[in-house]
Amino acid sequence: MIRATTGGVLRGYRRNLMNSFISQNHARDTMLTQRKFNSYAEDPAAASKAFQLRKSRMMAEYQYTNSNSTYQKFQTAFNSLQSISALVDTENGGLELGTLKDTTLRMLNDPSGDARTQLSKALSVMTENIVQSLNQKYGDAFIFAGADGHNVPFEVKTVDGINQLYYRGVPVDAAEPNVWKNGDTLIQVDNTGKLDVTGANQNCYLKTDNIIKMSVAEYERLYTLPKLEAKDPAEPDKNFVEYNRDGSVFTGAEGEPGGYFRKLDAAGNPGEPAMFNLISTSDYYEAVARVDSKPDRLTDNSVPTNNLVYVDKDGKVLATPPTTDDEKKNSFFMVIDGKAEDQVITKEKYDEAVEDAAKLQTLVNEKRFVDIGLGFQEHDGKLIESSGYNDALHGITFIGYGLDEDGDPRNIYSIVQRLTQIADSVPKEGEWSTAVYEEFRGLVGKLEDAASEFKTQFTNMDASTTKLQNNTKLLEGNIDNLQEQYSELEDVDMAEAISAFIWAQYSYNAALKVGNSILSQSLMDYLN
Repeated sequence: MIRATTGGVLRGYRRNLMNSFISQNHARDTMLTQRKFNSYAEDPAAASKAFQLRKSRMMAEYQYTNSNSTYQKFQTAFNSLQSISALVDTENGGLELGTLKDTTLRMLNDPSGDARTQLSKALSVMTENIVQSLNQKYGDAFIFAGADGHNVPFEVKTVDGINQLYYRGVPVDAAEPNVWKNGDTLIQVDNTGKLDVTGANQNCYLKTDNIIKMSVAEYERLYTLPKLEAKDPAEPDKNFVEYNRDGSVFTGAEGEPGGYFRKLDAAGNPGEPAMFNLISTSDYYEAVARVDSKPDRLTDNSVPTNNLVYVDKDGKVLATPPTTDDEKKNSFFMVIDGKAEDQVITKEKYDEAVEDAAKLQTLVNEKRFVDIGLGFQEHDGKLIESSGYNDALHGITFIGYGLDEDGDPRNIYSIVQRLTQIADSVPKEGEWSTAVYEEFRGLVGKLEDAASEFKTQFTNMDASTTKLQNNTKLLEGNIDNLQEQYSELEDVDMAEAISAFIWAQYSYNAALKVGNSILSQSLMDYLN
């Protein structure tokens, strides 16, 4: 038989009362925090799993922020490019170029010249709109500045009285000049385009834009006049003897058409006036005009007696001029269509152009990757590009850059500027010259090509924007899914939590009431 003492009863009561109090507090904390556990020790397994889920959710939220920000940037860029698209739309009656494609070439020939004035103004407004659209911002950053969003990407500078477009300080028309090379070695000439093998005053390169390589035999065939039989030996180049087609001498009699000259042989002898030895007067004078305008050939200052430069089929300078027919067939002249001094570029200008072209290519290839949930992983210290998303937008990829094979700009702004210059160059009451008209028409075709390339890039931009939008929605769904998973681990059923708290509170109150019943009152209780 166990004897219940007053001390033992009090100790048991106090222990049970404290347990009821602790249970009540725990139930209250669970109800208020709405969590199943508040420390790792309470449920290590669930806490570990919840930690991983919360980490995944934080990463997904970070990727969602990047993806959504990039999507908003691309959407703003898309809206900016739409305004340019309306300007360069040549198929659906664009604001400016629809007129240019369909009727401008006819309008520019109007007697008053008003159409030229109107076109020039319209093109000027168009170029201004293009630059303004490409200098748009998203937040505090310039959209079309590549990886540098802090500095304005496009700037117009006046160089030699002509407006030129620059992208991040580099001219958009920068390109490595085509110059004459001997393999990989640049061949230097003087400022008149002449080659000096001694190397004196060779501070220029010869541009090959209007230079062709022509065989010696072909050059002589095209630009050597045949010797003709003359009436007066004292004037061998005048008063040629005229023949009929059958070889008879033309006397001016009725029924005799004439119109032929007899060619002399290499020794200067006339031979018989056979038909095959005759040349029509029209062919001869056509040859005279061709020879009179024959292109220059590259010359060598260091060989005054024979200053023509001969090269082989690869453009390598020959040590000695060709003499035999076989040598002439395999030898070439560097033929310059125009003045040689107009085809040179100083070494300083060439180096500057090469440097600008390299800078421009570097800017175009510049990338900036963000993590939008594609893996974002490095290998050997370098980012695997397919695991990130390149959010750098370069304005020049849309409107073009550099020069084409004809030396004309690929950039829409530069082409339009050139068209404006041509339109302004024709006097208001004047007529187009054939050369100017053909240049204008050729540039119109290149402008349409540049507009077509813009449309392609614009379509790619639309596809990228849609991809980002879908990726953002996917990440948003992923965040919701992760939240549901760790909510199941951490969050309590509020109905159960409230019920547990009420029961714990009821138990605690009951314990207090029992205590009042079993505890004896002291003398002090009576005195009070």
